Amino acid sequence: MIVLQDSRELSRFLESIIVPGETVVVGLGNELRCDDGFGVYVALALSNVVSRYSKRRCVEVVNAGTAPEAYLDTLSSRRVVVLVDAVLAQPEPPTIVVLRKEEVPPQGISLSTHSLDLRLLLDLVEGEVYLVGTRPRCLELNLGVTESVARAIKEVVGAFLEALKSLRCIKLFKDP
Repeated sequence: MIVLQDSRELSRFLESIIVPGETVVVGLGNELRCDDGFGVYVALALSNVVSRYSKRRCVEVVNAGTAPEAYLDTLSSRRVVVLVDAVLAQPEPPTIVVLRKEEVPPQGISLSTHSLDLRLLLDLVEGEVYLVGTRPRCLELNLGVTESVARAIKEVVGAFLEALKSLRCIKLFKDP
């Protein structure tokens, strides 16, 4: 497990693993269960920016919610899969962790709101798989996220955008 201290570290890491045209970013979770919506909110923000400012089809962003198995064809057809989800790992949010596919234990550390065990799904994907996540503070039925997870969402989205800018995948209006 890699523990990242800030969005710059995550951005550099993402820049090193994203393969333009062969990468999918998949948001997982349930936004009705407070912080479990972490991955969903990241995917929504990213897909909004990527669809508007993408210079070329560099990454695909999917909001899989609680049904990642519905996107097995997409996951299997990419060289790099970056899952974003709330994870049962230390330390506390807004600290971000990254796990490689082989580091996800058989029972998974991703939250159990998915209809299929995440590890079982990962075993079906042949490409490089990374799980980017933060620890949830609240899993009660509630819309919205806690303040610390909201900061983590902002950090992760910012890191993805910086990496995509560096890879010349997006051009934001304020870029020179």
